[in-house]
Amino acid sequence: MNFYRPIEREYFYCVEIIEEVLLTYEQHLEREHGEVCTSDPDDNTDYGAMHWYKHQTTSFAEKEWDKLVIRLREQFKVHAKTMIQGTDNNNNYVYHVGTVYGLKGEFLKRSKFWIQRSATVEMDAQKFAKDLTKIGKGA
Repeated sequence: MNFYRPIEREYFYCVEIIEEVLLTYEQHLEREHGEVCTSDPDDNTDYGAMHWYKHQTTSFAEKEWDKLVIRLREQFKVHAKTMIQGTDNNNNYVYHVGTVYGLKGEFLKRSKFWIQRSATVEMDAQKFAKDLTKIGKGA
């Protein structure tokens, strides 16, 4: 079973940043679909209700920790004048003000991020897949 062993192993620090924006339901619909028309008299939807909506995701990887920290700081440097740190539902966020494509004005945004250490593993995928097909067949 040598094909399970990696031929080459490289470790990377991987970051994923998820940014959310605080919008009314009407602003969310406008951002997703354009101008909202609500002429139905039976429509009782609360278009003014505020919620956090996913805005964008950014991810990158670096081999060296110091370079990763520099890149992470660069990602947030744009918002440096308006950033504050806070917690919501046991999640740590960086809050800032910014624009949203398709909407006029500035909005409250928040970002959270994860850092993982991952390895690239190369192996004989064809042999591995063939071996998997033998599972449960007494082999």
